[in-house]
Amino acid sequence: MSTTLGKRKRAAYRKEPAHRAESEDAEPEQLDAQEIFRRHFEAQFKPLPVVKKDIVMEEAPQEESEENSDWDGISESEENGIQVVEHRDALSGMAAMSKEELKSFMSSKIPRNVPTISLRDASGGKIDDEDASEAANLKKDLALQRLLAESHLLESSKNPTISGNNRHKANDLRLQALGSKESILRQEKMPMSHRKGIISKQSEKETKRRSEARENGIILERAKMAKKSSAGKRDRGIGAPGVGRFSGGTLTLSKKDIYDIEGPKRTPSTRGRGGRGGGGRGKGKRG
Repeated sequence: MSTTLGKRKRAAYRKEPAHRAESEDAEPEQLDAQEIFRRHFEAQFKPLPVVKKDIVMEEAPQEESEENSDWDGISESEENGIQVVEHRDALSGMAAMSKEELKSFMSSKIPRNVPTISLRDASGGKIDDEDASEAANLKKDLALQRLLAESHLLESSKNPTISGNNRHKANDLRLQALGSKESILRQEKMPMSHRKGIISKQSEKETKRRSEARENGIILERAKMAKKSSAGKRDRGIGAPGVGRFSGGTLTLSKKDIYDIEGPKRTPSTRGRGGRGGGGRGKGKRG
């Protein structure tokens, strides 16, 4: 059986268009230096793997998102509810009026007694004014001062027989605080020895009371300094003369009063050392 050999077909070369060849010729000119080196390296060695760049998502600032959210409009999913705001205060300073005050205010007649509008709190109770609180504080201060001044009288308060005596002493202290010159318990006519003994006993008792209070840490009132009264001076009436003694329409002046008014007398000064009769300067004896 004979074998028939066929002819090989020649590979047909495709003719590329002229414009494509021109673009390839012009392509190297447009490539940059890094691309040229890459192609040269791939021709000598294996081609490099293609690196895929990760796409970085830039986050928009929060302010822009908030601005965009303002323009989104009102969503239908949100419920349209009524917003209720409650303001509660423990003490409201609004002036409240009773029914009688409101009726008299709305009537056309002039009210005879104008009621004072008082401040009330939420529960309806009256609020004390500042004047009332100041008066109460002054009253408490006065009571505290009296308690400190009369604290020594409470030592014998257990004995009921002398409660009246302590009350008289307390009244005497209050009168002296108001400006009384002498004590109401003082006896005017008394022997001098008895009076001195009473005064010394009182001073001794007062010093003992203050020393014990100082040791026990008790606060007492301030000690009043006794004023020295001059026995020689006496009270004169209004419009009476300041000097002398006026009796029966006649003013009598003593020598002392006259001396106090006129003052010391001036003595005449002598001129020159030797006086008038002495031999002065420039005067000699005649022979």
